[in-house]
Amino acid sequence: MSGTEIIVKGSASDDVGWLNCGAKITVLGDVTNGAHNAGAQGILYVQGGGGARCDTMTKHNPRFEPLQSWYFRDVGDSFAEFKAGGIAVVCGVNPRNPENILGYRPCVGMVGGAIYFRGAMQEYSRKDVKCVELTLQDWQWLTENMKSFLKAVDRADYYNELTDSPQSWKKIIAYTPAEKAEKKKTQKISAAEFRVNTWEAGVGKGGIFAEYMAHPLTLLPYITTDADRRNKPVWNNEKYAPPCAFNCPTHIPTHKRARLIREGRMRAALELVLQYSPLPATVCGQICPNLCMQSCTRGMIDKPLNVQELGRLSLNLKAPKRAKRTSHKTAVIGGGPAGLSAAWQLSLKGHDVDLYEAEDKLGGKIELCIPRERLPHKILLKELSRFKEMGVSVHLGQKINRKEFEKIYKAHEVVVVACGAHEPRKLEFQGSEHAVPAIEFLKGINFGKLPSLKGKKVVVIGAGNAGMDAASQAFECGAVSVTAVDVQKPAAFGKEMEMAKAKGTAIIYPKFADRYDKKAKKIYFRDNTSMDADLVVIAVGETPVVDFLLPGIHTEKGWIAVNELGQTSDVKVFAIGDATKPGLVTHAIGQGRVISEVIHSQMMHYDYMPEIKQAIPYDKVKSVYYERCGADEFSAKKDAERCLSCGACRDCHMCESVCYWGAISRIAKKDGSYEYVVDDSKCIGCGFCAGTCPCGVWEMTENI
Repeated sequence: MSGTEIIVKGSASDDVGWLNCGAKITVLGDVTNGAHNAGAQGILYVQGGGGARCDTMTKHNPRFEPLQSWYFRDVGDSFAEFKAGGIAVVCGVNPRNPENILGYRPCVGMVGGAIYFRGAMQEYSRKDVKCVELTLQDWQWLTENMKSFLKAVDRADYYNELTDSPQSWKKIIAYTPAEKAEKKKTQKISAAEFRVNTWEAGVGKGGIFAEYMAHPLTLLPYITTDADRRNKPVWNNEKYAPPCAFNCPTHIPTHKRARLIREGRMRAALELVLQYSPLPATVCGQICPNLCMQSCTRGMIDKPLNVQELGRLSLNLKAPKRAKRTSHKTAVIGGGPAGLSAAWQLSLKGHDVDLYEAEDKLGGKIELCIPRERLPHKILLKELSRFKEMGVSVHLGQKINRKEFEKIYKAHEVVVVACGAHEPRKLEFQGSEHAVPAIEFLKGINFGKLPSLKGKKVVVIGAGNAGMDAASQAFECGAVSVTAVDVQKPAAFGKEMEMAKAKGTAIIYPKFADRYDKKAKKIYFRDNTSMDADLVVIAVGETPVVDFLLPGIHTEKGWIAVNELGQTSDVKVFAIGDATKPGLVTHAIGQGRVISEVIHSQMMHYDYMPEIKQAIPYDKVKSVYYERCGADEFSAKKDAERCLSCGACRDCHMCESVCYWGAISRIAKKDGSYEYVVDDSKCIGCGFCAGTCPCGVWEMTENI
């Protein structure tokens, strides 16, 4: 690695500097086979000569200085085979073979880098490389760096001899892809011409099996096209969902955001997310565990795209323009994330929306329960202000009972129930009535009713996300210690647990509460242990209050029963969010978007089926084409360039370039879009396009 220095006092065996990533290696003798094999950075100084296959498959990362290999005498056979980068210098002093200092068959398959050599050379791979005179810049580099080399190998007295004239040196470089392509144009022959003039001329008419065939030669040519191919390529652009969009419960297409940014359309990229979520800066930017980032293919190379920062960039956007008003009336009960999402999406589609919220402010649990340190209040308020711009009729302080629900039901075409889950679940043990439900504890703090816990010890029963938020807030209120207990492995993850642990929360499991003695300030457990507890907080979840629903709307174990589209047993009533089952905020927002599509199709009288795309398999995306990036500060533009565009064509033209027969072409459309098409009369089904596509868009299918 970089920073390492190795000095060998004598000769060294095979593979000196194999996979070198920055070390400086000095060998005061000879090296045998494979020196600097697959090296990428660093320096190798050799006082003597090199064996066979030195400088094979070397590489060059343009972000670093190129690899250097210096040989005082000469090198062995197959030198610089498949060399792809780096600089080699062969001085040719007292060589073993004065007539051929680069050995037999050097530079086969070489595609990059440079070789400076002094002395005679009998042959080299002329189809891959060319031998040229040194330029002024070459000579300047060589003479400057020669001093360091000779000093390191104790041969400084040879400097004048080795730098007396640039004419005594030659340089080998690889042909560029363009030069190779130009050469190929003159070399390309048809398969039929090859068969007649080369193949059959060598092995006889009909080929090597002709004497055994009792029938005429097969009708198929050696290379087949059209219907005779076994497989054919298909440009399946966006057939699959990228892992980020697939694993985001709201299915926000981060890959499309990245594409828009690459195209220089930053505002369009930021506005795109408002078509999926009304709260990108709040949810994506602050409280979401960012499942998209956890599954990002880029994370397998270095680090995921920073979707959290992308979400925050959308904070100051205005509400998007609504579709033309339809006059269809809808109602949403509940102003939490699920209800806000449904109201937002229905309003975007042009429908009239009445939004009813029991509290005197919107936001549900993200307003009432999430600690302000995790979600700055000004961010939430800024995003909630867009609902006025959207024309949603907001009714605050409206606690809906059966009678009110019936009025809403009759006055609207569709009703969405998104009342959340605010009734604390109880744990029955002696003294549990003296414990405080986590939801009430957190609501009180967000409403400004901070309990005085200075110097007190707090025990939280339940180590889920709400329990971790309660633990963090207890410390903020002055608690001297907080312990969270659970009957199983904690369900908390992400920021909630990180913050609670950082503040000093101890987490212990399994623990089953037996009784709480408020007077003695102790909680006892079934394993005969106890803890000091000035306050006990119970955080084992909440259930919805749904006693306002009509009798015909089914519930199961207290939750509203719905199908996969959010429909209840009443065709006019939909239910989403925590009223149907516990979930993340982003689940609730995603459900709001899905049911709005269903409701819209219902009111506009067309059939709707949600598009279901499978996630693209990771192995379809060719991450080898992308460089590893450092830990720079966030930049939306840089992140967009880092995006692998999984399953979505990046218009890189690689498929066109690798197709030997020119069977693939790009078709531009009038609307600015494009597609890549295959000329079946030229395509032989070789699969090069699918094998090289960085984004996994091309697939080989059976040619039925």
